[in-house]
Amino acid sequence: MYFLLTLVAAASSLLYWVYWRWTNRRLLELASSIPGPPAYPFIGNATIFLFNTKDQLNKIAKMFDEYGEYCRFWLGPELNITVKNPADIRLLLTSNKVNHKGPQYKFMIPFIGGGILSGGPTWRNHRKIATPSYNKKSVQIFADIFNAEAEVLANTLSKKNPGDTFNIFYDVLNSTTAAVCQTLMGLSKEEYKDLKNLREVMLQTQRMYDLIFKQMTQWWLQIPFIYWLTGTRKRQLYYQKLVDEFSSDIVARRHKALETTRVHEDAMGIVDRYILSGELTEEEIKQETFTLFTTSQEAAAKITSGVLLFLGLLPDWQKQVYDEVMQVVGYGPVTEQHLKELHYLDMVYKETLRYFSIAGLIQRTVEEEVTINDGKITLPAGTSLVIPIHELHRDPKHWEDPLRVMPERFLPENVKKRDPNAFVPFSLGAMDCLGRVFATALIKTLVVHTIRKVHITSEGPTSNLELEIAISVKAAKGYNVRVKPRETNGYHKANGIKQH
Repeated sequence: MYFLLTLVAAASSLLYWVYWRWTNRRLLELASSIPGPPAYPFIGNATIFLFNTKDQLNKIAKMFDEYGEYCRFWLGPELNITVKNPADIRLLLTSNKVNHKGPQYKFMIPFIGGGILSGGPTWRNHRKIATPSYNKKSVQIFADIFNAEAEVLANTLSKKNPGDTFNIFYDVLNSTTAAVCQTLMGLSKEEYKDLKNLREVMLQTQRMYDLIFKQMTQWWLQIPFIYWLTGTRKRQLYYQKLVDEFSSDIVARRHKALETTRVHEDAMGIVDRYILSGELTEEEIKQETFTLFTTSQEAAAKITSGVLLFLGLLPDWQKQVYDEVMQVVGYGPVTEQHLKELHYLDMVYKETLRYFSIAGLIQRTVEEEVTINDGKITLPAGTSLVIPIHELHRDPKHWEDPLRVMPERFLPENVKKRDPNAFVPFSLGAMDCLGRVFATALIKTLVVHTIRKVHITSEGPTSNLELEIAISVKAAKGYNVRVKPRETNGYHKANGIKQH
């Protein structure tokens, strides 16, 4: 009987495999024109991903080294095609044929729902409602809060023991969280400090992203029994409860506030916009609230920490940025016009975005056949397109000595030599980064206040920094620095700068 059952199971599997290949013959035909590793029946190339998530970046880099700018791999029956050619990346990300998130984003849905970040059916409308809170007019209004929280950060850092090495990320995270709560979330300073689970959410978010990324890339965690057996399901439920209670508290506070007051349109946060629109359910409002909270404060903290880390690693650049800040801004508040004139800071900022990609990989679903590589490759409908932002940003075809931290690569004369599509830190097209204007202003304001208050020294090399990925790319060992207060009186007198 056992032998018979085994035989039936084997025969059924074989028949299914033959049937699948016949019904997907067009997909298989087009896939055969793209180089990639040999695939096994049923599992495809899933064995490639039998490694720790900390090694993901190296494995992906080796795949491009072996197969070039266009490469295909299979995760079970799912065809993934990676594209690293800059011109084709622009074409694809701005195409209306590639305008939905890929299947791996489904693993975000238990935490944030099927909205803006995960790319569910409502993403476009939800994004449209939230967009005004991220535009230039709103960011200008938010500038006072950015400056206030940046000053708090600078004062906190100035009180550190100059001999102590510490991970600056957590001090920065406090400031980005405070800024986001008082702007996008619409809360007062007193209210946000009393939010349910706030501190736990701040500390656990990176672990939650790590869990999501592991399920995206480690196929065995996609098997429900193994997911439960490893304890991962239990952790997921813990994070879901944490996030739900946190978001519920924010939304409840804004509901209550809106019963008696109305915020001016240009200064309105995203929670108020969602509530007043009347187009979202309460569950959707909570989910988008957390989505935009975490993608704003967490990402901004990582990039700010990266900028400060690089300034500590590059003392000559730190001096240039500091001198420029003192000449352009002095000791007053940072304005939009100031930020336009801080060119050295902008170069360090862009180099940080290049080195620490906000999204290491982007996945989209090809809805209609689309031709790339000057007509040599046709992506079949149903394909999962993978855009390796991190690898694009360190491709030696476009970046000299790409593993080295070199802000000078963003000097105007160097930018002109490079394909403009080789640098896409905020993605492109309809699904590009909603918060790029908001984040840029917040990050640069935090850096200005910090750099004029303390001198930074960082630990580590200036080339081939150890990285890891959990959705975004981060420093594997943290953003470790030492700081000491600046002695500024002599500098002010020598350069004619007034102290305020």
